[in-house]
Amino acid sequence: MGLGIVISDLHLLSVRSVGEQRLASIRDDLAAADVIVFNGDTFDFRWSHFGNEERSVEVALDWLRLFAAAHPRAAVHFICGNHDCLDAFTRRLGDLVEACPSLRWHETHLQLGSHLFVHGDCAHQRMDAAGLGRYREVWRNDRPRAAWLGQGYRVADRLGITWMAHRAHFRPRTTLERLTWHLDRAVPGWKEVTEHCYFGHTHLPFRDRLHGGVAFHNTGCAIAGARFAPARFTI
Repeated sequence: MGLGIVISDLHLLSVRSVGEQRLASIRDDLAAADVIVFNGDTFDFRWSHFGNEERSVEVALDWLRLFAAAHPRAAVHFICGNHDCLDAFTRRLGDLVEACPSLRWHETHLQLGSHLFVHGDCAHQRMDAAGLGRYREVWRNDRPRAAWLGQGYRVADRLGITWMAHRAHFRPRTTLERLTWHLDRAVPGWKEVTEHCYFGHTHLPFRDRLHGGVAFHNTGCAIAGARFAPARFTI
């Protein structure tokens, strides 16, 4: 039996992120893990403080390479979220995986035994697989925003404006209804093999919320002022 840990929404590269500090706080858990799942928005290319797409992509690839090398006992799975599905980045992931045998990447979801991992942007509104593709089209071709806008976003976090908007849009019951509506159409048969489903995106963590016979877990985010809630699992 192996030990796993799933983490979402580090938003590395962004001035909003406290991802490195949060990872340092679970250093021992990461060192002991047999499986590590990064469940989307590990990087934030839209709000990258580098302000340059090419530089941001190189930094993200180097970060993944170094992380995999630093955790040689673990299988590391990288799932794309809306903030890190940038075409300029994902086109390079195949070469990175070839160079790092312990690393795998997944465009939308990952099934490991009875555990399903999905970023959660598919619950932003009701959408099927094609709808998720349309939603992500903007993000795949995104460009970095101006630094002053990123600082404004950070101020909105500190004032609580961001979290009020998230709580209004991502009420747990409504979010799980959207999420399962998507999975029913995009991942046929998922309910028959899934006991636990892990997702992020909403930045509002919870544990063991039953919906349709499946236990759902939201793993929060690593943005200042929010709760970071990585989940542990066994496979």
